[in-house]
Amino acid sequence: MRKLAQYRRNAAPNSGFKERAVWQLSKGPMTGRELSALFHMTLGQFNSIMRGCLRGETAVITATDPVPVDGCTDFTYTLVSTKRITHKNPKAIVVSWRAFGMATNDSQRINTEAAQRRARLIKAGLWPVGE
Repeated sequence: MRKLAQYRRNAAPNSGFKERAVWQLSKGPMTGRELSALFHMTLGQFNSIMRGCLRGETAVITATDPVPVDGCTDFTYTLVSTKRITHKNPKAIVVSWRAFGMATNDSQRINTEAAQRRARLIKAGLWPVGE
């Protein structure tokens, strides 16, 4: 199984909720009632937290039309894609001319080659940028 990225998070009880929801939805579409039973919460609590998970670009989750169930609305959630965000304008690595001038010729050459290698990997999408 591919390892999902672990984002910095606090110690709140619902931290990492979207990652866990994506992992469950990667098995197939599920209703809110099934997912709320897996996460040990009520359907109302689950819907309020899941509403925030429907936004975003990293993992795209869609919900079907609402179905009223016992005073709460139930949705069928589907995982559309889990694409990695690639930034359109990656931040450049800032190096001052003074620091570059004070370096020895060997270290200048090594650092320049490393920067060119990073640039090629970033362009190919193999180097994590801006995380």
